[in-house]
Formats: sequence, C-alpha cells, structure tokens
Amino acid sequence: MKRAFVLSGGGSLGAMQVGALRVLLENKIVPDLIVGCSVGALNGSFLAMAPTMAEVERAAQVWRNVTTERVYPGAKMWVVWRFLSGQDSLYDNRSFYEFLQASGCTPALTFGDLQSSKLYVTATHLRTGQLHVFGDDPRDRVLDALMASTALTPMHPPWEVNGERYVDGGTVTPLPLRVALERDATEIYALHLHRPDKEVRTPRLRGVTALINQTVNTMLRLQADHDLHLIETARRVRLHYLPLWTDDPIEPTDFGHAPALIEQGYAQAATLIGRGDDATLVDAEAVHNHWWQGWRLPVQVDRQLHNE
Repeated sequence: MKRAFVLSGGGSLGAMQVGALRVLLENKIVPDLIVGCSVGALNGSFLAMAPTMAEVERAAQVWRNVTTERVYPGAKMWVVWRFLSGQDSLYDNRSFYEFLQASGCTPALTFGDLQSSKLYVTATHLRTGQLHVFGDDPRDRVLDALMASTALTPMHPPWEVNGERYVDGGTVTPLPLRVALERDATEIYALHLHRPDKEVRTPRLRGVTALINQTVNTMLRLQADHDLHLIETARRVRLHYLPLWTDDPIEPTDFGHAPALIEQGYAQAATLIGRGDDATLVDAEAVHNHWWQGWRLPVQVDRQLHNE
C-alpha cells in the first residue's frame, strides 16, 4: 500500500488542516507521500520534514503567529496605487517570503532533503497554463515551490523559477488528486477545505469583485470534480474524503482566527475518523452526483452531520 495525503488550497482556512493532520497521526495514519496545493502545500511541507506530533505543533505555532499584514501588507491606498500603476499584483510578496524563512523554510532546503515523506507541490505554469509539480526533481527548492503554489492572482505576483513564472496551483485544480494517482498512490486521504453537505446559498451578486469571485469558485469546483472522476476511473485507489469547513463568516484573507480553526479542524476530522471507513471512504457512484452541491456520504453519517 502506498498512502498519500492530498491537501487542498483555501487561504486562511488552511489552519483547519493542521487540526486534521493531528487526528490522522493520533490514529497512526502516516503518509508515504504528500501532495499540497497553495496553503495545503505549506501544511504538507511541515509533515514532510517528519510525520510527528512535534512537526504538527510547529505548523500550528506558525499559524498562530501569522497575521494578515505578513501575507498581504500595505494600506488600502498602497493597494490602489499598485493597481493603478500596473503592478503584477495588489500586494508585495517579500514580507511573506521572509515569513516563510523565519518559519524554518530556508532557501537552501530542497525536496531531496525531505526524507520522511515524499513531498509534491503544485503550481500553474503561467505561460502555458499547465499544472506543474515541484518535487519530481529532488533539486527543486521547497521555498520556491511554496512561493509559486501560493502566488494567488491578483493578490501576489507570479513567482519566477529558472526563468519561468508560476501562479497558484489551485488555478488548475484546488484538490490535486491526479498528482497522487500518477505517482502510484493506492490509498488517499484528501483534506479538502470545502463544505460538502449542501450548496452554499448566496445573495444576489452585485459588483465586479463579487462576480469575479463567483466565476473563479465555479471554475475551481469543476476542476476538482475532474480529479474526482480520475479517481473513480482508477478503482484500485481507496479515497478517504475529509471535508473541513467553518460556518463562521471568515474571509480567506483573514488570518486572525487560527487557534479556533485548528480546533474546528481537529473536531471535524476526529468525528469522521472515529466513525471508521464508512464515514470517509467515497462511494464511486457519488462522483456522478455533483459532489460540490451535496456529497453523498453514507446516509447515517450525512444525517448526523446535518443534525449537529
């Protein structure tokens, strides 16, 4: 058996994955390989150092220390100036680059240095629009990969590696199951920052920003659906789906709620893992039923989730 953890993107909600990772390790579920997209790549990089509770706690401490100003620095007028002057992004990424280094990811660290679990980080090649996977080449630098995978347009500028520019891996797929499948995973634990049990109702959309956000969210859901179809085709793979969500109205750019989100992620994952495989294993038939509108969990689990 070759076990993979696949961690989706999701901005500040990524703190929930730290709580879920703690649950998996407590239950002796340890990955052979880790695939991360955007903020999921950041979380996965800690576990790839060593699949221990100490590393999970280190990741939790990083989340407690991060602030919105470290990720998206500058006053609103500065953001407006960058937009009007034709900059590549609304925010400078140098502060975030420094924060990652202060958190232990040095420029010298390569994927070949990660001995505990194989780590793969996804990004989107800006020129071609194709999915790029850092980590196949052990000489790839982890810091470059993390900066590329989290370069969310238009928030952060593209990140350049060897003369090529890359943007957020979620542009191609927010839940890169295909990467684990192509690297011969036979069991996958997918930590997806998404609410699966009902369609989110939104008020009438007004304004350019709201319309852009809705369009992008729709695109990402369809891309993740494509990866789930790939998993269905490869029936040899056991897919454990662990959705993580919060009912609190927290913006993906608001990094001030990490402690609470870590605890929520822990509670949700513990509930699902505690119920056994029937609560996490995905029925192949479910893929056909528009999973983003109503993931067809086992009936008894679905009812319990709705009643909690």
